[in-house]
Amino acid sequence: MKYSLIYPNKKGFCDPDIASKLAIKAEEAGFSTFLIWDHYGMPEGPDTVDAWCMLSYVAARTSKIQIGTCVTPIPFRPPAQLAKIVSTVDILSKGRTILGVGAGWHQPEFDAYSVWDSTSVRVDKTIEGVELIDKLWTNETVEHRGQYFVSKKAELEPKPVAQPRPPMWFGVKGPRMMKLAAQYGSAWIPTMISPEEYKEGIQRFSELKQELGKSPDVHGAIQIYEPPQTTDEALRDINSYAEAGCQEYGIVWSYPESEGVKRVEWIANDIMPAF
Repeated sequence: MKYSLIYPNKKGFCDPDIASKLAIKAEEAGFSTFLIWDHYGMPEGPDTVDAWCMLSYVAARTSKIQIGTCVTPIPFRPPAQLAKIVSTVDILSKGRTILGVGAGWHQPEFDAYSVWDSTSVRVDKTIEGVELIDKLWTNETVEHRGQYFVSKKAELEPKPVAQPRPPMWFGVKGPRMMKLAAQYGSAWIPTMISPEEYKEGIQRFSELKQELGKSPDVHGAIQIYEPPQTTDEALRDINSYAEAGCQEYGIVWSYPESEGVKRVEWIANDIMPAF
């Protein structure tokens, strides 16, 4: 089992020194991934930082741990601009960057900073946006005129360090988004899903990849919103998802600041050796 530290981008967690301290400790402890929520507002309030700016700060202070978002709402930003942003962070991190992919769910942040559409349109925009991002990462010159986005003679240089592209992790469940995940995704990372639902979802992800002529071997991750408090609780939960096919257990690090680093040590010393 691998482990992700998922940093909650919300009030009380906007200090880059706290984020980088946890990322450094997680890297030292053997965590595989440091992910951050990508939001410009949360139900708890407007206090957030730009996730990609925070990741560039973390990239400068780490050297091995993968870094990325969990997840980026693709319709929120112009996808061509997002492709450049992610590529830049991948260069700064020397090829360690993950683009988490979702369609967005929190209407107030879209109303304030972007455009809120129906679920169907947001999914349409996500599909077209991911296709455009992939083109920009893998082609010298891109001409794109779609239903929602246009790029004329776009040349994204320098290319990302990760080749052929930075990995995309999909935090999705619906059928259209699962098909998109099968086409472009390196991993599936849902949240608020039972082990039984997880087993069905990861099997479907594998089947969809196989239907596209891709390898059915998939990387299954999970975002655990409520962090475990005891060793026994953590071991039971991790084991239940491992039996369902999960390979990377991601904990939303909502522990108080005073406990944050100690909790990393707890996972490393008491949990990791069991798996």
